[in-house]
Amino acid sequence: MSKHMPRPALGGAALAAVLLLSACGSEAGAPASSSPTPSASLSAAPHETQDPDLLQLNETLKETLGEKYSEAWIAENKLHVAVTDKASEAIVTAAGAVAHLAEHSAAELEAAVGRIMAWQREQGGDIATAIHRYVPSGRDGSITLAVDAAHLGEIREGLAADDVTGGITLKFVESAGPASPASSG
Repeated sequence: MSKHMPRPALGGAALAAVLLLSACGSEAGAPASSSPTPSASLSAAPHETQDPDLLQLNETLKETLGEKYSEAWIAENKLHVAVTDKASEAIVTAAGAVAHLAEHSAAELEAAVGRIMAWQREQGGDIATAIHRYVPSGRDGSITLAVDAAHLGEIREGLAADDVTGGITLKFVESAGPASPASSG
């Protein structure tokens, strides 16, 4: 008789650590990372377990797909991977994951975050610390910015006027979080 131990779901602290280290965004589109330079991601809904096989499959696909990879997430115990072309969709499907066509790659989204940070530094004053979080989402091809409510309008208008993201959609949420200067790199 074989004894199978059920895999425990990640606790809140462990899940938060995973998301902070690897996530670009959360399933609901809310900011999940406070990192000023988020990277390609794997995220999961809080009630989902993170099967090590799915995590390994994501790493393999991320390496195989390179710049065609946008984001991955686990939903209903299946790995979902957003990619930027049909050939990559076929690779994802053949590997046993659920493919989604994305408008922008993780690299494109990260480059846009870098341009936002550079713009923010150039503004100086309170604007230099008014964006608290930058969260790119390969799922919907956007970047969510958590912004000090006192400067939300000014930042929204300035980024739009200067076309900082080159057409990548920006979403804004008010933030009461701590001010932190945009990365200097």
